[in-house]
Amino acid sequence: MLTSFLTNPGQTATVISPGISTEIFPGREKVKLLVVGSQASVNSIIYSLHNLGFAEVSEWSPIQPAPNPGEVMRILTRHIITN
Repeated sequence: MLTSFLTNPGQTATVISPGISTEIFPGREKVKLLVVGSQASVNSIIYSLHNLGFAEVSEWSPIQPAPNPGEVMRILTRHIITN
């Protein structure tokens, strides 16, 4: 199940797969989701989102160090067509 983030409840959008060029879809917008916390907490959120059908675990970036000591982060990038 793919989910889109829309500014207006009545607005429609289409989520397109990673790796598709913006030149093919000029009306698309990149959206990044960031999860920051301890490594265990970040992974727990990502697995929970996976269980809800939001995103595959493999779609998230590798673990990156976060600005605060003891924290890590992972990023999910989605592309939506807004027109």
